Amino acid sequence: MHLIKKYGRFVLAIALLGEIYFSYFSIHLRFSAGIIALSVIILISDEISELKLSFLSAIAVFVLRTILGILFSSFKIKEIILLNMPSAIYYLSFGFLAFITNVKREKDNLFKTVIILSLVDSISNVIEITIRGNMSSNIIRLIFLVGILRSLIAYYIYSFYKKQELFILNREHQKRYSQLNSLVSNIQAEMFYLKKSMKDIENVMAKSYDLYEKYKSDNRLNEKLLDISREVHEIKKDYYRVLKGFENFIKKLEKEDEMKLSDIFNIIRENTERFLAENNKKIKLTFRYDENFSLKNYCNLFTILNNLIINSIDACRDGDKIKVIALNNGDNIVFKVIDTGEGIEEDVIPYIFNPGFTTKYDDKTGVSSTGIGLSHVKNIVEDFKGNIEIESIVNEGTKFKITIPKNSLIG
Repeated sequence: MHLIKKYGRFVLAIALLGEIYFSYFSIHLRFSAGIIALSVIILISDEISELKLSFLSAIAVFVLRTILGILFSSFKIKEIILLNMPSAIYYLSFGFLAFITNVKREKDNLFKTVIILSLVDSISNVIEITIRGNMSSNIIRLIFLVGILRSLIAYYIYSFYKKQELFILNREHQKRYSQLNSLVSNIQAEMFYLKKSMKDIENVMAKSYDLYEKYKSDNRLNEKLLDISREVHEIKKDYYRVLKGFENFIKKLEKEDEMKLSDIFNIIRENTERFLAENNKKIKLTFRYDENFSLKNYCNLFTILNNLIINSIDACRDGDKIKVIALNNGDNIVFKVIDTGEGIEEDVIPYIFNPGFTTKYDDKTGVSSTGIGLSHVKNIVEDFKGNIEIESIVNEGTKFKITIPKNSLIG
């Protein structure tokens, strides 16, 4: 049962393709597509045994041709069996010769594989024609010609399969790589706030200790202030452990020290286009750069661009456009995120970078967004010693311009 499950679909394909053939010089000698399928399967699958596959194929081809002969020919059953027996021997010979020549070992070498398969095919056909008793020089020449042609076709199919397989693997790798960088970017964003909170905690602890020193004479208040200082200190230690855990996690994930700007743009494009498709938004997204920098501090750049692009998507309608541009500007790299969306009112612009400020509300729940996206972007840009500017016209669009020193990104 296991053998049938493992080999069944292959054997069936070979037997059926064996009925696609041409005959020449002899009506009994068939040059079928079945042997092309057999060759391809041997090359593709390392787990398949040439001997078992050819043995099962020989039986399947013999049984199928015998049944078809009984149903659609005027020959007697004995004649049909004798007519099809050499074909079964051909498949057995092919599998045995493919096994002893170990053609799988050379499958990445076009010349050697085609030569071996051609010889295996031709010798097997010579064995078959010898049994049939129709040997002639013309048939021998035809056998070797067909052997070469079938081997070339089989190797072409095998090569096409491997290229498709490699393409799928690369796509999966790119998808995982994209997801990984998105994850790293999000963790980096959270780490930014954790570090900021660490500073706030240290300030609270310092202030509580100052109060403790100031009110030493008041034993009751003094004890409470000391308790607060201890609890804040414990919170600080917990934050420190979490922060270190994130940092160690990031180090394990970030195997590459740097990333090309083109790769960053490709990852953001794929993620954003997937987001647009999932949300049925028809917005045109384009990326352009004038120099393909290699960036070291690329994780925070993901956060900056992703936030700005998502903001632009929220402001856009179907048919609108979003452009992401990177320009070499001397000692700086300038990033622009430009959309043709609804724009921002002039009196709102001064407040958009304030933490918690938002004009976005969920249409279904009425719940507002957190309002930390743009403030976070501004914090990261300033941490890079850069600056962010905004220009917006209602009903025409918005342009964010981020200027970051090269040495902050390139390292």
